[in-house]
Amino acid sequence: MFRLIGAILGWIISKSFWGGLLGFILGGFLDSATKARVYVHRRSTSRDDFIKTLLIFTSAVVKSDNGKIVRSELDFVKSYLLRILGTEKTQEALLILRDMLDKDFDIGSVAQQFGKKSSIHEKLTMLQFLFGLAATDGVLAPAEMETIRFISSEMGISNHDFESLKAMFFGWQGNMGGGSYSSSSSNYRPTYNIENDYRILEIDSSASEEEIKKAYRKQAMKHHPDKVNHLGDEIRKAAEERFAKLNESYERIKKARGMN
Repeated sequence: MFRLIGAILGWIISKSFWGGLLGFILGGFLDSATKARVYVHRRSTSRDDFIKTLLIFTSAVVKSDNGKIVRSELDFVKSYLLRILGTEKTQEALLILRDMLDKDFDIGSVAQQFGKKSSIHEKLTMLQFLFGLAATDGVLAPAEMETIRFISSEMGISNHDFESLKAMFFGWQGNMGGGSYSSSSSNYRPTYNIENDYRILEIDSSASEEEIKKAYRKQAMKHHPDKVNHLGDEIRKAAEERFAKLNESYERIKKARGMN
């Protein structure tokens, strides 16, 4: 559209073919810039949409295990929402969640729509919340993990990213043995070993030092807290925890390798 407008204005102003052509070219640049802005907008979700989607996914995960939400899961969700929304809005959100538990959603479609309009940073933050939710009762139920994996896949998260984030919060082989969970914290703390650290960086233990550094830089871009600033301070803190776990893994690998 800008090309046509530019060509017409160029012709009117210069009364020449070359003026019209120049206007057409400049209009093309405006068209490209507009499309770029639209693309960026589509790859970022709003705070409200993030929370609404989080509630839908919560209902799906808790129902997949025993068909209803248990006290530890409710406390986890309530604590999370209180930090984000405050008391009044949290009560409203919990009432919405209660209604959602009585409904059946097409979770695949919801996840696909969220994935289309969200950045990888927002999707990983959502996945992090779901892992925390699954860990609240100290038992990693296979049905819950299967639902989370399905949501992750439909959002467009790669299997490598899924396994990397799972390794951050559930440790070696994705189990909960040998770790600890604190009800005052949002996350389970697994026992790590060096193989788990390589999994978090999405590389093999035989990787060269240069490959390790490159992998860390790539992961740091995915998990950097600044990428979710628009979702609020409390959600940013979740990304900060993720980023800290990534750095801890990188430092352990460096120490084991004798890297600078």
